[in-house]
Amino acid sequence: MPVFFLYFSSKLSLQEVLLLESVYYMSVVILEVPTGYFSDLVGRRLTLVVGAAALIIACLLYLYGDSFMILALGQVGFAAHMSFISGTNTVFHYESLLAANKHTEYGDREASVNKYGSIAGGTAALIGGYLATSNLTLAYVISLAAGVIAMIIAIGFIEPPVSSDEGAQTKPLLSQLKATLSFLKLRPLGWLAAYFIIFYCITHVPYEFYQPYIQILSDQDLIYCFSVPLVSGIIYATARYVSAIGAGYSMIWSRKLGIYNFLSISIITITGVVVVMSSMLHVIAMGFVLLRSTPWMAIKAPINEIITPRIDAGQRATYHSVLSLLCRLSFFIVLFGLSLVVDHGDVVDWDSLSLILRITVVGSVVLMLPLLILGKSQFSHKS
Repeated sequence: MPVFFLYFSSKLSLQEVLLLESVYYMSVVILEVPTGYFSDLVGRRLTLVVGAAALIIACLLYLYGDSFMILALGQVGFAAHMSFISGTNTVFHYESLLAANKHTEYGDREASVNKYGSIAGGTAALIGGYLATSNLTLAYVISLAAGVIAMIIAIGFIEPPVSSDEGAQTKPLLSQLKATLSFLKLRPLGWLAAYFIIFYCITHVPYEFYQPYIQILSDQDLIYCFSVPLVSGIIYATARYVSAIGAGYSMIWSRKLGIYNFLSISIITITGVVVVMSSMLHVIAMGFVLLRSTPWMAIKAPINEIITPRIDAGQRATYHSVLSLLCRLSFFIVLFGLSLVVDHGDVVDWDSLSLILRITVVGSVVLMLPLLILGKSQFSHKS
């Protein structure tokens, strides 16, 4: 993750890199619902095994790809990986706890999962950034090995049983989608879906563009001593470690502040990170970039605690997949629109990057303000 933009940029133009990222998001859009339906239909374990296998294929394509088309196929493979595990991992966790009669602990345990996932991701980023200092492809070699290990672990999973009174029946695809979308009518699920989509788009902007930001700092001699991949890995890792704190305390903070206030503070914080990145080219901005993952990891457990138990077992993975699809479709539109802003063959320079970030800030504020105004009525004191 900390070197993907640098890796693609070493082979392709800025416009092609943005298009390559849009290929990923469009592929997820196409695959998201079918893979969620697959999970509800055949089970969580097999879905996670297939997802790990897709990661292996994607890494092989990245390693051997030197053209836009081969790398685009790699993006499709990685999109398949993300689509198969997206939602299924969360549902697998909840249903395993439900089978063990520990489902009331789901929110706190999900926060713990997110915390340790962030720590593991940060450690991986340090390793990947260090290895990429000598050769960018080494990060993908290690990722390939991780995919193999993940598949072995998934093969050893046990499928959690689902009780018959939980609405476990999976319907034909069109009926499944209709049943899934009907949950958006429930309060506050519709508002949370809109919030999650907008938050996803805002938080992924600093994720997509912090690597070229570091490259520009280096090109202008604003950072010294370290290679760009290593700096990127350190920043990515530190951001993940910081986000682990947010994930670990997310349920405590949401209960203390109230879920609406907690969600409002989180989305305002991540918007502020983009504002700083768009307004200044300075190493100080990297301190704010360290916060880019924290709000995102902090909102996951509180939101999942509200959503997952409200969805029938037969539609759970499909619902999470539909929500993920809407997030990625929205960000695909954002990336594709931003790719039209830069000219073909542009190098990554401050003028083009700051323009992209400023456009994002305006769009974020325009969407965020009415969302927060409408949101206050969505939550009762008990929510």
